[in-house]
Amino acid sequence: MPSVQQNPWRLCAYYGVHSLFFPMAVFPLFWTKDIGMSVATMLSVQAFFGLSIALFEFPSGYIADRLGHRRALVLGTSFILVGWLVYALARAIWSVLVAELVLGVGFSLISGADAALLYDSLREQGKEHEFARWYGRMRSIAQVSEGTSALVAGLLYARWSRLPFVAEVAVWALALGIALRFGETRRAQPRVESHLGRMRAIVRDALLERADLRAVLLLGVAFALAAYLPAWLMALYATEAGADVTWIGPMWAVASFTTALGSTLSERAGRWLGMTGTLLACVALVAIGYFGLASSHHVFGFVFYFLLTFMRGLHMPLLHHEEQRLAPEDDRASCVSLRSFLFRSAFVLLGPVVGMGVDRYGHHPVLWVAGALMVALTLAAFSLFRARTAA
Repeated sequence: MPSVQQNPWRLCAYYGVHSLFFPMAVFPLFWTKDIGMSVATMLSVQAFFGLSIALFEFPSGYIADRLGHRRALVLGTSFILVGWLVYALARAIWSVLVAELVLGVGFSLISGADAALLYDSLREQGKEHEFARWYGRMRSIAQVSEGTSALVAGLLYARWSRLPFVAEVAVWALALGIALRFGETRRAQPRVESHLGRMRAIVRDALLERADLRAVLLLGVAFALAAYLPAWLMALYATEAGADVTWIGPMWAVASFTTALGSTLSERAGRWLGMTGTLLACVALVAIGYFGLASSHHVFGFVFYFLLTFMRGLHMPLLHHEEQRLAPEDDRASCVSLRSFLFRSAFVLLGPVVGMGVDRYGHHPVLWVAGALMVALTLAAFSLFRARTAA
C-alpha cells in the first residue's frame, strides 16, 4: 500500500486532473442546441443532478468513513468515468438524466472523502495545522485546471459538439490511475451495532446538539448556494447582453482563476483579518456581486460574477478547516457529506424556480430577488457563526 506521506501532493495532482472539466463551459450550449432544452429544463436537469447527489450524499460519506477514504475515492472516480462515457453518447434528455445520475453517485462518493483523507494524512504526520494551506493549494490547482480547460472548451465544441465529453472520459481514466496510488490512513474502526442508528446520531449531533458544528455547516451551505446559483445563468446572461459566444470559454476560465486566487489568499486573509473578518468580507462580496449583476445591462456586466467566484475560493479553506477540526474523528467524511447534502437539497428547491423565473421575466428581475435572498441567508448564517464563536 502506498505511503500516506505523499497523499497531499497526490491529492493536488488528483484535483488538478479531475478538474479539467472540458464540458462545463459549453453545457448550456450543448443542452439547448444539441439536446433541445429550455432554460427551465436546463436548471431542472441540474436540480436532478443535485438531487441524485443529495440522495447518495450523506450515505456515501458514511460509507467512506467505514469503507476507507481511499477506497471511496477509487470507487467514486470509477462511477464518474462511466458517467462521462454515457454523456459522450447521449442523444436525448433521458440519456442525459442517466449520465447525471451516475455522475451524481460518483461525485457523492468522493465528496468528503478527499478532505477527510487530506486531514487524516496530515494528522498522521503531526501536520494537521497545515490543512488550510494544503486545501487552499488543492482548490487553487483545481480551479486553474478548470479555467484552462474552459479556454479550449469552445474550440473542442466547435470542432465536434461531443469532443469535450470524449476528452473528459480520458481525463477521468487518468484520475482513476492517480486515485489507485493513494495511501490509506490508519483509522481504528468503531464498532457499530446499527448503521442506521449511527447515521441518525451523526445528523442529530451535527445539526441539533453541536451548535458550533451546526453554525459552520450552515454558513458553508449559504456561501456555496450564493456562488453556485448564478453559475448556470452566466453564459446566457452574457450573450443576451451582447457578448460574443466565443467569450464563454474565457469567461468561465476567469471565473475559475478568480476562485483559485481566493483559495490561494484564504489562509493569508485569515491571518490578516481573522476568520470572522474574512467571512464578513465574503458576505459583502455576495451583496456586491448580486447587486452588480442585477443592475447592470452592459455587455461586461458579467464581471460582477467574478466577485462571487472569488468569494467561493476565499471562504472554503478556512471554513472547511474549521469543519474538519470540529467533526468527530470517525465521521469526518459524513459531516462534509451532510453539509453537501443540505446544499444540494437547497439547490433542488431553488434551481427550477430560478429557471422558470428567467424564462418568464428575464435575468435581471430574478437576480434582484435571488440576490436579496442570498444576502439574507449568508448574513443570517454569519451572525449564527459569529455568535457561536463568541460563545
